[in-house]
Amino acid sequence: MTVTETLPSRLMPDILHRLAEMSPLMVLDVGFGVHETVEHFGNRRCKLHFLGLPDALRSPPVLPSPAQKTGKIVDEAARQENLLNAWRERFRSVLDFPEDTRFDLCLFWDAFNYMDDLALKAFFEVLHPYIRKETLGHGLIQLKEDKQVTNREYGIQAPDLLAMRPGHHSALACHPRPQARVAAMLKGFAVSHGVLRRDGLLEVSLKTE
Repeated sequence: MTVTETLPSRLMPDILHRLAEMSPLMVLDVGFGVHETVEHFGNRRCKLHFLGLPDALRSPPVLPSPAQKTGKIVDEAARQENLLNAWRERFRSVLDFPEDTRFDLCLFWDAFNYMDDLALKAFFEVLHPYIRKETLGHGLIQLKEDKQVTNREYGIQAPDLLAMRPGHHSALACHPRPQARVAAMLKGFAVSHGVLRRDGLLEVSLKTE
């Protein structure tokens, strides 16, 4: 039996309060369709999109070695740009929404931590057209290496409670980083507030820039 825990959230209540009058509410959840989140938004007009992003991260793009070697620095810069483009293409196929889609709330959970710098940058570049001036976000940043806080699935149990259970993406590599480094790659978003949790994860609320 999968054990579900409830975790207090100091930031989610404010996020949900600010969106209380939005109807219909457009929500992007980058995780899987957990029933707690479905039930939470089920009593209001809401369009809820689950992305299942971990599935798109299982096999990172692999590029062939460059045929032309013009120097290590140039080759590495070109390889990085090609890899960034490969991630963009990957995420375009995942974020395949109608052009007029604009999300009011983005639930990123701990997805930041399963993307390296290039993947994170590419993801937010592709997401950017689907956010609007007042879009809000929520996420959990892993600041240091700790396997006890990885491979989790999250949902909204109540405005101030998150549901958490073991996930199904244990094979994904983790990329702990400082908040500032993560924030620099979140195109269109800025960190509004941050709270360091007991488990070492930094809970953040996001606003559009």
